[in-house]
Amino acid sequence: MIWLGLVILAAFGGLAIYASLPGHHGKSGDAATPGTKLSFGPVARIGFSTLPIIAAVILYTAIGMPQIPSRPYAERAGERNLAAAAAAATDVTDPDFQTDQQIRRLLSQIVLSLEANPRNLQGWIVLARGSLRLGDIERAVAAFARAYALSGHNPLLAIEYADTRITAQQGQIDQVSRDLVLHALGQMPNHQLSRYYYGMMLKQQNKHQQALNVFTDLYRDIPKDDPLSGATEAEIQVLNAEIADATQAEPN
Repeated sequence: MIWLGLVILAAFGGLAIYASLPGHHGKSGDAATPGTKLSFGPVARIGFSTLPIIAAVILYTAIGMPQIPSRPYAERAGERNLAAAAAAATDVTDPDFQTDQQIRRLLSQIVLSLEANPRNLQGWIVLARGSLRLGDIERAVAAFARAYALSGHNPLLAIEYADTRITAQQGQIDQVSRDLVLHALGQMPNHQLSRYYYGMMLKQQNKHQQALNVFTDLYRDIPKDDPLSGATEAEIQVLNAEIADATQAEPN
């Protein structure tokens, strides 16, 4: 329903623009005289009022379908990483520069709407995903935190929030992220990204055999052409090597 929230928000913005523009009451052929207040005909007012809706469509297209990704954010080869996104923000030769500028303008409108209505769940979700798209990881984390709280601890938002926090912390899973992963996994035991992060959590706790079991089961369930499959396979190889080294180091 993200698209619906965007359209409704844009529609309100369009109505505000339409109402704020002075109408043209003269005849179509009348010329403006010096000192006359600038006015707009019906076509011009409608044209200006549709700008927020057009911007909403552009943002929705740029962010993509609002579905939870099937792999960690840091492993998504099809998306620009945070450093590249930050660099592209000022590079006019980047093909995404114009889209990024449009997203920034729309996010500015969303920020204003959230100041007026801070309980707008869809607004916080769009702000979080749009900020992530632009490489503003800190604002994305903060926005996901608000959205997660307003959602009543929705498990899908829990894992998306955890994914963003873990990305911001260079792959480290702190207590907040652990709680989010466990909550998501408790509600969605077959959710692949939740299982992946559960395995990473066990690995960081030096529970290598348990982590290996989680990754092995996950790898069996993932289609081999899914990017998460490659990340999972890499973790299995690392864990097998670490377990083998630990076994060899044990006294006979």
